[in-house]
Amino acid sequence: MDNSTWELTEKGLFRSLRFESFTKLTGFLAQLGPVADALDHHPDCVIRKAVILDVHLMTHDQKRVTEKDYNLAREIDRFYLLTTSS
Repeated sequence: MDNSTWELTEKGLFRSLRFESFTKLTGFLAQLGPVADALDHHPDCVIRKAVILDVHLMTHDQKRVTEKDYNLAREIDRFYLLTTSS
């Protein structure tokens, strides 16, 4: 994972993703959903201005960032690259 794309904050790992359209953004979430379910670890997401997705990752039961968060961040980076390069 490129650590420069994720910021470590008091709320956990944070990244803001920009998409060409709302359709691309929702397609990204549709692809990410089954992966998050399989990992049993889900991001907190906020959609802004229809094309910006703010993503926060934290293992809430441990109240800190764990390997689960870094694994999901890598998957998010991978899906984002695939979504934005097509």
